[in-house]
Amino acid sequence: MALSPPNQYLSRAVAAAFADALCFAVAAWISWQLLAPPYSPLLYIAASTVGAIGCFAALYYADAYGFKALSSGRDTMRSVFAVMGMAFILAIGTYYFIQIPSGAVEVMAQTAAVYFPLLLVERFAFRVISSLTPFTERLLIVGAGDLGIATARSAMDCRRLGTKLVGFLSDDLVHERSFIEGVPVLGKIHQIEKIVDDFNIDRIVVASKGRDDYFPAEELLNQKLQGVTVESGISFYERISGRVYIRDLRPSYLIFSNGFRLNRISLIEKRVIDILVSAVGLLLASGPLLLCAIAIRLDSRGSVFFSQARVGKGGKLFMIRKLRSMRNGAEEECGPVWSRSDDERVTRVGKFLRKTRLDELPQLWNVLKGEMSLVGPRPERPEFVESLSIRYPYFALRASLKPGITGWAQIQRGYVNEVEGFEEKLAFDIYYMKYRSTVMDLLILWKTARTMLLMSGV
Repeated sequence: MALSPPNQYLSRAVAAAFADALCFAVAAWISWQLLAPPYSPLLYIAASTVGAIGCFAALYYADAYGFKALSSGRDTMRSVFAVMGMAFILAIGTYYFIQIPSGAVEVMAQTAAVYFPLLLVERFAFRVISSLTPFTERLLIVGAGDLGIATARSAMDCRRLGTKLVGFLSDDLVHERSFIEGVPVLGKIHQIEKIVDDFNIDRIVVASKGRDDYFPAEELLNQKLQGVTVESGISFYERISGRVYIRDLRPSYLIFSNGFRLNRISLIEKRVIDILVSAVGLLLASGPLLLCAIAIRLDSRGSVFFSQARVGKGGKLFMIRKLRSMRNGAEEECGPVWSRSDDERVTRVGKFLRKTRLDELPQLWNVLKGEMSLVGPRPERPEFVESLSIRYPYFALRASLKPGITGWAQIQRGYVNEVEGFEEKLAFDIYYMKYRSTVMDLLILWKTARTMLLMSGV
């Protein structure tokens, strides 16, 4: 998630983390009351600190602070039970393979036994309290066109994260009780003041694109002066979805909108990070790369590495390097095609490499050479760029940045194997271009590490 502006669920994620920390503190206190006599305070504090770090790392990597877990009770339960499983495996491994005082193991086990039931109760209470009216923002969308509907869908995804979509205002009202996407049309645009008062609206999102007829400028200003937040549909959509609304995107948006600026200091910071991380990464990856190379050669015939032309910054071609995950000569018969999730050309070892993203490690050499960056739009093959640029006029904007091993679009959308899916990825890429920063890059790298550890890649 970008930190400027934040996604809709950022404040809830921070609040959930704070509640989890408070819950752990209560569990640690209860555990201390039960176990205090046999153990020294120093041992107890050390064991509790290690346990807290392990629990929060496991909660993060089980996606307990992700969008789905915060908005769904079922996903919350799934993530918490996943953490319990990870904690159990970690405890067994620690007991048998790491020499630590037995008292520390007992302290951590006792604290965990108290913490996890408390965590389930706390998360349930957190969701109930979060859904209460004082913590919910009531939203009204003006306009029911494509942008209004896209905004409504994003808002409904956040309905358990503090946003309640009350309805639409539209001059295209067919009859008195019209619904769009299951959301009621409350009236026509000129009724905005009455609707705001009747339904206690907190935020008005103006998503009407055509303003040639009636635009309630005076009414909107009046509502803003009375404390109601008024926001454009495009900015609201960006803020809660983490992508740009690219349908009907106009050059004026790119020219006059905040962002889309190259800061020289940020570019220097980005290059320094690229050099340091890629150099250290290649050094640390030498052992895993050797093991992967042996596995590839034992699994199938052909070269260990795979080279392919990709389009880089400014449209220049460069050779990308990856560990080979497909059988040798995979495109000799079919020609250049996108890979599928069930692609028969992928080898047994290749499936593991793709799940863990280990096949991407050799690209650190491309980063070190300056052909790529750690974070940026995914480099595409020249065979596909032309057709994608024709289908999506703003696709060429991606060439203004160095392509990346990972990126905002990759962690949000994953791999795309059809032309239609690139519309959504392009929306994420342009969002990254608008809000990119060192902090955002570090966050993307952190999320990519999570993907590798959980083997949730292609």
